[in-house]
Amino acid sequence: MDRDVSARPLRVLGLIILLLVLILAGRLWQVQVVHGDHYLRLSEQNRIRVYPTTAPRGTIVDRRGRALVSNRPSFTVSILPMEVRDARQVYQTLAGLVGLSSEEIAAKVAEGQARPFEPVRIRRDVPLEVVTAIEERRVDLPGVLIYAEPVRLYPEGRLAAHAIGYLGEISEEELRDLRARGYRVGDLIGKAGVERVYDQALRGEDGRLRVEVDAAGRPVQMLGAIPPRQGNSLALSLDLGLQQAAEAALGTQVGAVVAMDPWTGEILAMASWPPYDPNAFAVGISSRTWGRISGDPGRPLVNRAVDAAYEPGSAFKIVTALAALEEGIASRRTSVFCSGTYQLGNWVFKDWKAHGRVNFIEGIAQSCNVMFWTLGRAVGPERLHRYATMLGLGSLTGIDLPVETAGLIPSPQWKQRVRKEVWFPGETLNTAIGQGYVQVTPLQMARALSALVNGGRLLRPRMVRAILTPEGKAVETFRPEATGRLDFSAESLATLREGLVAVVSRGTGNAASVAGLAIGGKTGSAENPRGEPHAWFVGYAPADHPRVVLAVMVEHGRRGGVTAAPIAKRMFEAALGDVVEPAVPQKP
Repeated sequence: MDRDVSARPLRVLGLIILLLVLILAGRLWQVQVVHGDHYLRLSEQNRIRVYPTTAPRGTIVDRRGRALVSNRPSFTVSILPMEVRDARQVYQTLAGLVGLSSEEIAAKVAEGQARPFEPVRIRRDVPLEVVTAIEERRVDLPGVLIYAEPVRLYPEGRLAAHAIGYLGEISEEELRDLRARGYRVGDLIGKAGVERVYDQALRGEDGRLRVEVDAAGRPVQMLGAIPPRQGNSLALSLDLGLQQAAEAALGTQVGAVVAMDPWTGEILAMASWPPYDPNAFAVGISSRTWGRISGDPGRPLVNRAVDAAYEPGSAFKIVTALAALEEGIASRRTSVFCSGTYQLGNWVFKDWKAHGRVNFIEGIAQSCNVMFWTLGRAVGPERLHRYATMLGLGSLTGIDLPVETAGLIPSPQWKQRVRKEVWFPGETLNTAIGQGYVQVTPLQMARALSALVNGGRLLRPRMVRAILTPEGKAVETFRPEATGRLDFSAESLATLREGLVAVVSRGTGNAASVAGLAIGGKTGSAENPRGEPHAWFVGYAPADHPRVVLAVMVEHGRRGGVTAAPIAKRMFEAALGDVVEPAVPQKP
């Protein structure tokens, strides 16, 4: 009996040992058999890293294939969150090398915590000396990576900046909308211009690198790669030479120039001053630089050709003249006597000078306000509104740019609805000469004039002619698109065009004339409550079969014939130098 008592603890101990062995065996079976694949993947992740390789964005060229936007190589510093052991020490060490604070680095890493196995970009386009310094301190910087990444290059600098646009780091709001399309934290996307509208076509497909690393996270060997695919390219309608001419002609005058093909709607040149340099945004922009650009009182980020509306002044008289001709109120033989003033009840409206007796053609040529007040009052505000809106004024053109202003063409109904006021007869007179509430963009004026010289087709303006593969094969080609058809009489159009040719040949727009080239156009000096009048010139050439339509606007330029018309002259010379007839040599 004593033997049984003494053997009992040994049996209990044996059972415990057996139970522990069974538990250990079960756990080994669970780890190696049940969850073997899972732990194998974790093991592989401890020594193999998969890094995304950013695809180069597609290039952007002008209508002749000349480069406007390309890419250049650069180095990007990133952090792989899962490999950072002492975050505070790593961030402080890295901060002194890349020129950021440790708090800024921590904030960037926090944004990418949802994907701890993917690198989080800390700084793009670092110089070679920074790369060298990081490599020298590799042991102190576990989880810090350096890899090559393409960066946007705008070789022409500020040229056509508003049309082309710029890049910026994706925002939280944008990421929520675009994550399903493959966008990630830290991606650069188009923020303005065609860079934004065609971002999906330009961005390409990122690649992947499988790299074996050692315990310190240093690359040992590359195990495989899926190369990135460059994005598609854009062939713009812009002509580099004409764009250069537009910006040179505008100079440092605040305003805009638009050159348009009246038969296709293609934008041949679009200049807006002041501009900005998109290279400043190519790798992301600092808050200080952004504050300086966005806070500039000159508003360089505003495309004045499309996203700013102005009183057109006498350039609007084209609409009044057309309405009067079409409604049978005026003809080529119509004449008025201009004493320099126009009486409306107790109000006296003053013309810019006394013209005496003028016929319809001379009234257009000399921009006689008295004649257009007379015609406008007879046409009435409703019909002025109807003809202006038929020509696309006061509404969006549909151009393939991300931001556009509609402007305003007033009417009695609009005033009652919006301002809760009745329409006064004097407001009809103001509307007839493009003053008062009338607001249009330079692009709208170019589009309207194009419709008057191309047979009545109101075209959608276009910045992009085609989307091309990296190899140059067309993916999509954009054809001319008419958004409306205007059925004006041939007689009305012929009379109007005769008057517009007279404007340049002997009238207020003579400063736009080019020897040997027939040009039609209209000047405008638009008074506004914000300072000196805005200067306008809209025109087309050659007059018999136009190849280019222009709209020039200079803020506070005072007189269209003095300020805007000379700009148009330089543009016509640049665009149509091949059709200008040589001067006849004089006999000695």
